[in-house]
Order: sequence, then structure tokens, then C-alpha cells
Amino acid sequence: MKVLAIARNTFREALRDKALYVIVVFSLVLLVSTRILSPLALGEGVKITKDVGLSALSFFGILAIIVMGAGLVHKEIDRKTILVILSKPVARHEFILGKFLGMADALAALVVVMLVTLEVVLLLSGRGPDLPVLKAGFLTFVELLVMTSIAVLFSSFSSTGMSAVFTFAFYVVGHFSSDMLVFAARLQSSFARQVCQFLYYVMPDLELFNARAIVVHGGDIPDERMLAATAYGLLYTMGVLVLSAVIFSRKDFK
Repeated sequence: MKVLAIARNTFREALRDKALYVIVVFSLVLLVSTRILSPLALGEGVKITKDVGLSALSFFGILAIIVMGAGLVHKEIDRKTILVILSKPVARHEFILGKFLGMADALAALVVVMLVTLEVVLLLSGRGPDLPVLKAGFLTFVELLVMTSIAVLFSSFSSTGMSAVFTFAFYVVGHFSSDMLVFAARLQSSFARQVCQFLYYVMPDLELFNARAIVVHGGDIPDERMLAATAYGLLYTMGVLVLSAVIFSRKDFK
């Protein structure tokens, strides 16, 4: 119950954040503009709409996490409201979980709005509804959950600015983590190889959630990949949240 109360409060704060509305409006304008430009795409309008729509979903999702999620915990510390919250019968791991769930709810709302808009645009093009688009959108949402947990982790012990930088770095490197082992094999230094191998196992493999190429070319995402990617994302998220709770429980606010 205490976790849900924190989650609801975090969700309401996210909805009051003007940055979220700017992101939503800009992303919707981008999606609708693909419908207008489709006649100029030489018969590839539907592919462009899917590609732009799913790319915008991922981009604006991570942008929302960086803008709002990077300071999710630290702003409570900075404003000293954390002392009031923890003076009540609220465990620190409940605070972390509540903050994560609140941000996840806000991201879910963003994803739903953008996916519905994308499906409407496809429907107007005579190609909707498109189930593979919804499946790709769901995988993107799981990716955003992973990145939200990472933002919460960094926000639990660093400033908002540094949390944003670290979160964005994880996002970029996470999409190239599968190349780490290939890169490591070409290095002569054993220490450098070990560092690359360590990063490969620590960094999230975000390409598991990227199914745009399949969907854009009219394919469907196999159920096995959906299950594997979802299980991986949820397990990684839970692991990061546990680490966040451990770090936060040892933090001194005096």
C-alpha cells in the first residue's frame, strides 16, 4: 500500500511536468507528419510511417526518462523531502520501488498514446490495425523499463545531471553491447579485453528489444523472441532495482 501511494504521487508529478507534454505533443506531430509526407515516399509511405513511429517511441521514451527519471530520487534528497518521507513507516526499498513504478506508469501512458496514434495513422493509410507494430511497441516499453531502473539506480547516489549523463551512456552503449566481445577479440591488451568482457555482461543488451527492421519490412516478431526479450528485460530490471535499494539503504541523509 505504501509503495502504491508513492507510485501514485510520482505518477501525478510526472503528469504535471510540462516537459512530458512537450515530448508527447512533439512526438504526435512527428507521427502525423509522416502521413502528410507519405505521398512523396514513392510507395514506401507505410514503411516510413512504421519506422519513424517506432523510432520516435524509443527516442521520446528515453528522452522522458532522462528529463524526468534522472532526478527521480535525487530531487527528493535535494529538497530534503526524503527526510519527511522516511520519517514515516516507509522502508527505503519501498520508496525506490514506488518511484520506479510511478515513472513506469507515466511511460506506459506515453507509449499507449503514441502507439494508438501510430495505429490511427496506419489505419488512415489503409494498413491498420497492425499487430506487429503493437508487439514492437511492447518490446520498446520493456526497454524503457530497463532504462528507468538504471535511471533510478544512478539517481539514488548521484546528482541529476550526472544521472542523466550515465543513463544516456548506458542507452547508447547498450545498443552496441553485443559488439563488445567482437571488439575485445581484436584487442592485444588482456586487461582491455577483460574490461570489454566485463562491460558486455554488465551492460543491458538493448538490441534484444529492437524489432523495427522486422516490422518495417512487413514481418512478424516470433513469440519466442517476445518471451525471451521480456523475461530478460524484467530480470535485468529487478536486478538493478535490488542494487538501487541496497545502495539507497546505506545512504546517510544527515
